[in-house]
Amino acid sequence: FGLIGTVAFGLLNLYRAAFGIKQSNGTYGDMVPMDNTGDGTAISQRLDDDVIYLDQFAMRNVRATLQSAYSFMEWNPSSFIEVTPKDNLEQFQTAPLLATVDRRPLTAKMQMVEDKDGFHDNGTLLGCAMTGTTFVSNLEYIYRKHEDLPVSCDLCIRFASLEDSDTFLDGVGFETILDDQSATGTKCFSGTASRFAKFTSWQQTDKRFEGFGYPWTVDCTLPNGIKELTCEAITKLQDDSITTGAVQKIYFQTSFALDAYFSTPNAKTFDVVTRWPWDALRSHDDDRSKIASSLPNAWNDVSSGFVPSSVKELKLAHVEGPGYSKTLLRGKLALEGMLRSPNSYGGVHQRLIANLFHLVRNAPGSTHIMAVVDGQVHQAYRRVHQLLNMRVRDLYPKNANAIFAHYDVLKDKKYIPITLMDDLEARTVHAHNKMKMKELLRLRGIKIHIVPLTTPSIAFEKSVCGGQYAFTSYLAARFAADYHVMMYIDGDTAMIEKSQSLKEIYYNRFFSEESSKCVGHRFRLLEQYVNPADDNIDDVLRCLDDLATDPKRWNYVVKNCHLKEGHIVARTDSIHQFNVHHPDTIDDYLPDGVKSCVTPGNRETDEYFLTADEVVQIHLRDRERKPECACFADLPIN
Repeated sequence: FGLIGTVAFGLLNLYRAAFGIKQSNGTYGDMVPMDNTGDGTAISQRLDDDVIYLDQFAMRNVRATLQSAYSFMEWNPSSFIEVTPKDNLEQFQTAPLLATVDRRPLTAKMQMVEDKDGFHDNGTLLGCAMTGTTFVSNLEYIYRKHEDLPVSCDLCIRFASLEDSDTFLDGVGFETILDDQSATGTKCFSGTASRFAKFTSWQQTDKRFEGFGYPWTVDCTLPNGIKELTCEAITKLQDDSITTGAVQKIYFQTSFALDAYFSTPNAKTFDVVTRWPWDALRSHDDDRSKIASSLPNAWNDVSSGFVPSSVKELKLAHVEGPGYSKTLLRGKLALEGMLRSPNSYGGVHQRLIANLFHLVRNAPGSTHIMAVVDGQVHQAYRRVHQLLNMRVRDLYPKNANAIFAHYDVLKDKKYIPITLMDDLEARTVHAHNKMKMKELLRLRGIKIHIVPLTTPSIAFEKSVCGGQYAFTSYLAARFAADYHVMMYIDGDTAMIEKSQSLKEIYYNRFFSEESSKCVGHRFRLLEQYVNPADDNIDDVLRCLDDLATDPKRWNYVVKNCHLKEGHIVARTDSIHQFNVHHPDTIDDYLPDGVKSCVTPGNRETDEYFLTADEVVQIHLRDRERKPECACFADLPIN
């Protein structure tokens, strides 16, 4: 790495991190280890952590990324002889986005399968796996053929002493030096890198996204068999450095090449280099040996930690995001400012309370993950906390008593069919009608997990759906090891089942003897436009109730209102990326019997798609696409 120049850091580094200005390679950014003993949220309420949890590990990642991560571009050596003075790399901007220790069971399985010599020692010595996403602007200038271009990754440690640098894993890795060949005390270890980019061709050809950029993701695995290069050991080295001072910084670096059009018709190659401090990607549990020891050999291997033996054991997460509040600024879409809008809902979707009503019924004992852009996450936490401290009868004036009528079932965490939420019960006052929403969630074993996402303004304003594809890539890598099944849905959709709880449906699909043995399934998305006059919680709930309990309306909507792609649910031991509408995997590393059921052209089959007799996704849309696909619409006369 050459020394380009020496610069001072501070607030200027935040600007560099957001806009990808090239940084001095000799100082690597101000990547000092963070003190991980303090409060990571600056929010005082902690009494309800069993119901609502603002992810402090992810918050520390965000802060470390904004403070110290940076990205830059440089010409690839293959283009040196072709570059002209008119070719300007500044036509692109880059920004570091999400990075994390890769906790996917599928990644651990891949490392073990590919290690023919068994250096992983039954998974106890898996080389650290990491993943990082970098935003690059102006996708329309990028040549589409990027699959064969070089990609690399490194884990680097800068020691306070050259002696420690020389003796740490002697004979392994390489040392970085300055242009004058002087030592830096930095030792790097190269990993195996893979680049993933989904739907770039679609985005490039869609006129709606002219001028937009794209989040490029690089997965990285370090060599197996070296204890010091496991994720757990790297985190310990980082933590120990707070008291020993032996290590000045640890960082993860990715580099990938892109071909782009500049001043001539021929594409030229440049590299995008991004560095994250270790505090930007360390997770809530970096011991990946526990994941490796729990991997299933087959689709129904109940001895595995990722295959539940019963519905009761199944751990389920339903995920939405990224959530954000937006505004128009200078005629363009922008994030709403929390200083200017202190009463904003800050990324909390207006449908949250209506959707929680049904999750209380059909998904007891589960976790609702809400991803929110970093600049609005504190406001989102406060808003959700405020809503959860309201009485249930104030949130659902016409429906609360129908919930309380089944208090014993609520307490036992049993499934409550929507047919029991009838008008007669709703008109009867019950003894528990002073219950707060947080008490209802606690009774049902439902927790809300709020996850902040690193979202520089340029990445929001110039990305499809506010950076959705960066988040869905991160989602599996960060949280797959914590659950058996995860579903990714939009915040304005409600899950309406036919006759079983969500856990029962997913257990049957993924783990029972009747299992379709698929990695994941797609939901049928049924549209119901919500007229502004009906856009309140009770009327939205009445719309869903009418749909679910009226066979004629149900059959019509199932047949005629499946207008767009539904979202997905997947078993966590087999998912690679939750690509919004596609449960993507890597076939070579699946448990025996598990298969990808994605159909060519996403053709509807009852194997891949969940049926209307199981569960559907109701899109409570604020824009009309088809008049009869609306709440309370008169159905056409046959």
